[in-house]
Amino acid sequence: MMRLFIGLALPEKVKGQLMALDKNLSGALWKSPDKLHLTLSFVGNVEEPMAEELLRELRFIRFSAFHLSLKEIGYFATGDVPHHLWVGVDEDKALKELQEKIAAVVRKLGFGDRDKFKFHPHVTLAKLQGVGLSDVMNYISKNNLFHSDLFLVDSFNLFSSHAKEAGEGKYYKVEEQYPLNLV
Repeated sequence: MMRLFIGLALPEKVKGQLMALDKNLSGALWKSPDKLHLTLSFVGNVEEPMAEELLRELRFIRFSAFHLSLKEIGYFATGDVPHHLWVGVDEDKALKELQEKIAAVVRKLGFGDRDKFKFHPHVTLAKLQGVGLSDVMNYISKNNLFHSDLFLVDSFNLFSSHAKEAGEGKYYKVEEQYPLNLV
């Protein structure tokens, strides 16, 4: 069984810009640079034969490379309880179109109901534990002018998620990289 998702790896320069954001938010568990990515489709736990089929089917996606940048800080909450801090994406039609092509492949293989949330492109910065809404809003007001450099998206990846030993979190492994056409 493999836990899979499809996403974009970020250039090191952009990861550095994200890591340079103010980390002064008590109760925030900040993501390490190796975990910063933009999820395009969450697949979930998949048996090996179906994982191989997904890996093969994604190879048929044809799409042109495009440029993207990240901007604005936001949060996800359940009611008034914030649980994740994120940076958004500068509105991009190409990203949405690529995500729709990937989602169609995922649905075709019967994984469509696993990605239960509407696509909201973002990079998760931190998990929030016991952080009050006013503290999150204060953090956002101090950092919301963030805007990354423009970067080239010339591939997407099929990632697997693995637990580290002794409950030390998880790590991501690129199972396959899918190049986009350069024009």
